[in-house]
This record gives sequence, structure tokens and C-alpha cells, in this order.
Amino acid sequence: MLDGSLKITKSRKVTPDMITKKPICLVLAVGAALMAAALPASAAIVITEVDPYGSNGSDGYSADWFELTNTGATAVSIAGDTMIDSHAWSGSGSTTNPYTSGTISVGNTSKAAAALSIAGGATSIAAGQTVIFLESSSTAANSGSLIANFESAWFGSKVPANLAVGVYDDAGNFGLSQGASGDVASDMVNIFNGSTSSASLLASVAFGFDTGTPVSTFDNSAGLNNAVLTTKSAVGVNGAILSNSGLEIGSPGTDTGVAPVPLPAAALLLVSGLGGMGMFGRKRRGAAV
Repeated sequence: MLDGSLKITKSRKVTPDMITKKPICLVLAVGAALMAAALPASAAIVITEVDPYGSNGSDGYSADWFELTNTGATAVSIAGDTMIDSHAWSGSGSTTNPYTSGTISVGNTSKAAAALSIAGGATSIAAGQTVIFLESSSTAANSGSLIANFESAWFGSKVPANLAVGVYDDAGNFGLSQGASGDVASDMVNIFNGSTSSASLLASVAFGFDTGTPVSTFDNSAGLNNAVLTTKSAVGVNGAILSNSGLEIGSPGTDTGVAPVPLPAAALLLVSGLGGMGMFGRKRRGAAV
């Protein structure tokens, strides 16, 4: 036996490559697992667009909506995730910036948090994927007509093949307010990783007065979090279009301007270290030949 792991026989020649390969492969595998664990899943989810005009009744689908984009390198589960509007904020006053005072928590409202679900049964958002969430009083599985009306109002017969749509089931509690002229923050979208008062806040944005003809959605291709959105969608910018109904401008399901979340410093160091170990192993085998 050689170092307790390899048996020398006449039919098998032991080489330095055989001795060093297994330890290096093991270290690479362990390192890869550690790097995956180092990626912050929640930090990858961004609220990239908000439409408080959707429920106005004339657009053909009558539902407010927002979209979530996974800017990370791996899929992020939304199983159990919820949404609450400004009811989650402990402050008061529609013209007050919600990030200067108060707290944002599921425990700040007596209304049940709205569960997120995706049509087709998916429970995660793939890397780079954007999913639209419409206000509904049921699950995505039971909101087929709502989703179809939304798709028709925005795209007509040319619905994008990979469009992903879901709902936030709020029992009518968390419609998004268009606000009034002068409002700095009319309402909010807050995403939590659960429905209890101990649930953590994953992403949060506020937005102000929403008006115009046609009405533009709030565009957050900048990837802001814990901020008030002021940028309105414009045709041709970040994939925005005029809706098929002609009443709105936005880019539902498309976010070409969102930058991916960078690897944490620890993960970058780990990648560098693994690369160096691989080079060291190759040099050792080369030297032994």
C-alpha cells in the first residue's frame, strides 16, 4: 500500500499524477461548494419595475403589478416569500420619505402578507430572469384569466415566449396608490422572506405620483433598494414599449439595464485561490515526468 490509499500491483503503475489528482479534485469540489454558499441569494433580488396604474380599470386587466429580477448567478427560491405595500412601514404621511424614519416589517400591519406565486408552478426565479407579479385575490394557478388579460393588454398576440408572470395574493389589501401631485412617496413595494413578524425584508422601494398620457411605469433598471423611485419608463429605453392598449409605457418582463450582483470579496479570493492550486498541481505533475 502507498500512503494507505493506493495498492501497487503488476498491472497498475502508480504515478505522481495518481497521488496528487484526488486531493486536488477534492479541494476544488469543496471550494466550489463554499463559493456557492458565499453568494447572497436575497441580495440578488431587485424590484425592477412598479406599475400603480394597472388597476385603473381601463387598461383591460385591472391589476397593479411589480416585477422582480434575479441579478445573481444562481436561481433564487421565492417559496414562502410575500409582499406588503406601505402598510409595512411604521411611519405616516404620504409625502414623507419612508427611509428617513420608521421601520419596515410584516409586524407593522394586521393585514395578512400577500403570498407570491408564479404561473406554471415554478417556485424560484432563475439567474437573470424577470418575473411579473400582478395583484390578485387568488394564487397564480387560479388567476389564468387575469394573466391572459394582462398579456393581451401589453403585447396583443405577440406575447414573448419566455414571459414569466405570477401574482401576489393580497385579498384586495395592497393595491398600489398612484398618489397625488407633490407626493414624494405615495406607496411602497416590500418583499419579505416569510409571512410572520420575524420575516426578513429582502427588497424595498417606494414611488411617488404616477400620471401622464400614456402613463409610464416606474423603471428601476438602476437596481436601487431602500430608495424612492423617480425614473419613469420611456419607449426604447431599457426595453420599454408602448403597450398594445396604448395606455401605458413600460418593459414588463424585460430588464436589459440591470447590472448583475458582483461576487463577494470572499468568493473572489476563493476563486483566485482555487486557480492557484490548480496551477500548482499541474506544475507538480509536469515536474515529476
